Amino acid sequence: MLEQRLFLDGISFELLGEQRSGAAVYRGEGAYLRIGEKSAIARDLLQHRLMEEAQYPVAGIISEGELGHRGYFIEKSLGTRSFRAAFQEDCDEHSRISHANFNDFLHVIKKLHGAQLKSRAAGWNVQDFAAGVNVTKLSSELPAYREAVEGRFMQAVEQLKRLPGALQHGDCNAANTYRGGIIDLEDSFFGPVGYDAVSALMSIEWSPETRDHEFYAQYRFTPEQRATYLKTLSVLNAKVKAPPLSTHFDDLAYCRAIWLCSGMHAWPRLQQWRFEKLIREYLL
Repeated sequence: MLEQRLFLDGISFELLGEQRSGAAVYRGEGAYLRIGEKSAIARDLLQHRLMEEAQYPVAGIISEGELGHRGYFIEKSLGTRSFRAAFQEDCDEHSRISHANFNDFLHVIKKLHGAQLKSRAAGWNVQDFAAGVNVTKLSSELPAYREAVEGRFMQAVEQLKRLPGALQHGDCNAANTYRGGIIDLEDSFFGPVGYDAVSALMSIEWSPETRDHEFYAQYRFTPEQRATYLKTLSVLNAKVKAPPLSTHFDDLAYCRAIWLCSGMHAWPRLQQWRFEKLIREYLL
């Protein structure tokens, strides 16, 4: 059983929850603690360091170490309120995301996308990318559509090979984005630049508006905001002679959809809704 409180490096931490990787997350004054199985923490810390060195907008590492059989690291807090919370409040009060909150969100994503374009890894591996977005997992969950899922993915990859590679956050969305940067890096993998940027914009489209599901969308981007978002990031692409984000948007969005539809057994109503949407929009 996880401890409710831990005291490490002079900071008192309170348990927030457990990540998919099994690592526990604790919050302290101005800092967050991630602690778990040593190899998993070592991997997370390595990815975090790589992003930090490439000037991604991620939290600075305060310290790292071991506690018994577990490894841990402590990172600076990037804020207490995610953009998802800010967007929901906007929509509750004004029925749309405010200009100020949208611009602040775009500013963070612009930093991330710009850093990825500058880092420009030597290449990205199709097999690693497929594993990162859970192609095999989704194929096993939709056996009747296995060939369609994998065939559409390979079609996307053929187009995405034109894009430079970089380390991707893997689950970039408003819930993981704060004014100080992005958090929760445990889903990171190498893939085509643009995957995170498209994810941050379109992930909310995979939550329904009705409350008949375990989760539902409490905000949407307006068409004007979507256009501004794509235009702003495409300016960065042009500077490194990469195609506009809109050129590969559908292929990147499909890869993100695979990730969002897989591993949803704990939320069966939402899982079914997402399966039906995926089949309707991509597999028929």
